Amino acid sequence: ARAQAEGGTAAAEEVKIEVLHLPEVCSPKSKKGDLLNAHYDGFLASDGSKFYCSRTQNEGHPKWFVLGVGQVIKGLDIAMVNMCPGEKRKVIIPPSLAYGQQGYAQGKIPPNATLIFEIELYAVNKGPRSVEAFIQIDKDSDKKLSELEISQYLKEEFARDGKQRHPSVHDEILADIFKKNDHDGDGFISAKEYNVYQHDEL
Repeated sequence: ARAQAEGGTAAAEEVKIEVLHLPEVCSPKSKKGDLLNAHYDGFLASDGSKFYCSRTQNEGHPKWFVLGVGQVIKGLDIAMVNMCPGEKRKVIIPPSLAYGQQGYAQGKIPPNATLIFEIELYAVNKGPRSVEAFIQIDKDSDKKLSELEISQYLKEEFARDGKQRHPSVHDEILADIFKKNDHDGDGFISAKEYNVYQHDEL
């Protein structure tokens, strides 16, 4: 608790990063908005017990997520910046950048828990949040993305890496994209909802 600054803010708390393995060719480096593919294991700092292992979930497939948009806890969004494919990191995340005072009962994480993650990054792709991607997905250039346009984009993305995926994965991702981004519920993701125009300032 000594990291608690005056007034009870956790400004002094930060993510500690230890690079365990760095490939000789370290590029591209991940940045906010990139689509990352990684495996990670999560441990409680207090007793070293493992509370999460991505290898035991989803048939052992590495996780895909967009960096820096809150799809993972804040500490991981911070810890995985400037990482390259093949890099491994061990990161220590304070509670303020993880699950805080609430903890996360479902994930067996007690209140005020400091977390340790061991991360192995496999791929860094241009994120679906980039201006380029928006223009590419928005086939009819009406400045909003329909379900069909995004569905088509996902198909192309999946075809590119050649992995066999169950069709339901596509539908789940599509539903998730709309749930998280179609804030006004009109069935389209507008450029603003897609956060495109702020992208370069992020």
